[in-house]
Amino acid sequence: MSESWKQWEGQVVDARFLLRQYLGGSEHSAVFLTERGTPPQKAAIKFIQVDEPDAELQLFRWKHANKLSHPHLLRTFESGRCRLSNFELLYVVMEYAEENLSQFLPQRPLTPAEARDVLTPTLQGLAFLHGEGLVHGHVRPSNILAIDDQLKLSSEGVFSINEHAEQGHLPAAEPQQSVFPAGLRHASPYDPPEIAKGIISPAGDVWSLGITLVEALTQQLPSAGTGNQDPVVPETLPAIFLDIARHCLHRDPQRRWTVVEIAARLNPGSVAPSASAAKPTSAPSPAHLAPGVLSAGCRPPTGSHANRRRQRHRYATPLRSRSASAQAASLAAAASKTKLSSAQCRRGPRANCHFSRSSAPPSPCSRSADRHHRAILVAF
Repeated sequence: MSESWKQWEGQVVDARFLLRQYLGGSEHSAVFLTERGTPPQKAAIKFIQVDEPDAELQLFRWKHANKLSHPHLLRTFESGRCRLSNFELLYVVMEYAEENLSQFLPQRPLTPAEARDVLTPTLQGLAFLHGEGLVHGHVRPSNILAIDDQLKLSSEGVFSINEHAEQGHLPAAEPQQSVFPAGLRHASPYDPPEIAKGIISPAGDVWSLGITLVEALTQQLPSAGTGNQDPVVPETLPAIFLDIARHCLHRDPQRRWTVVEIAARLNPGSVAPSASAAKPTSAPSPAHLAPGVLSAGCRPPTGSHANRRRQRHRYATPLRSRSASAQAASLAAAASKTKLSSAQCRRGPRANCHFSRSSAPPSPCSRSADRHHRAILVAF
């Protein structure tokens, strides 16, 4: 099926979405560049193949995802059914991103400072989801994306732990976990051990985050433990990340840290996490951020300097900006409380970029990177 996707370039879906360019895909899904809105703005449209009743369940999830609003979650828009050639497909339209973490890691691992800058907003996004009774289910480098000066998690795979009761036709699951239909998921090295039983929970997101963290710092997945042993985390990791990774990668989900506990370890000076810290009443929006504050880094500069910066470093800021004093007392609200020094916000693009072109391979800062390197949101 993957060889057939590209031939659909130029077709129009639902009389609205022109498939301008094939960005990438797999046997079961594909992503194209399209446009939406007036005036037209770039967007990504993803297609997946599923069977009934999984199709209705997936559309239900996308409808729910459309209502989510958080600075570190990729926005989804329209979704529905369509037919291309002889294939019945589901589609979802979402924000377009030109870069994700998986495209950078083959060049070099992240530095500890960069890993912290990626981990902080990722934890904020996950804390918001978990506080709302949702699970991401697909945490991995390819689903950590950079859009302008924001780092975002993909959201089209998000689902509710209680969706079975909401749907009314699926078996009930244990509290804080969900039984995932086999037709909507394909095996991944980032999956937690309990996925073999079809069980997905917030603890599963923590496992996937631990795998992603080790890979980001070493360019390799951690070695699988023998039997019922936990994966082997490299001793060479910085102490704080070694501790976090080990607490993420317990085979027993009950022994894993929560995202609130991870953030408390990442920022030891913060107030001790509480059960309410991960349960916001609503997602903070950039419009409500205090002056001089941006959830994933410094507020973008203005004027001609800003234009030059966007041209040269447009998609790198989330992977390089320093949120040095981010607090984890209330992760779900942290996006609106992260404090940055004025010195950070005054730094120029080169002083602010940890990916030095003179000492490391080309980074996400480079606009001359191969254009086929796109954000391929293949989460299934």
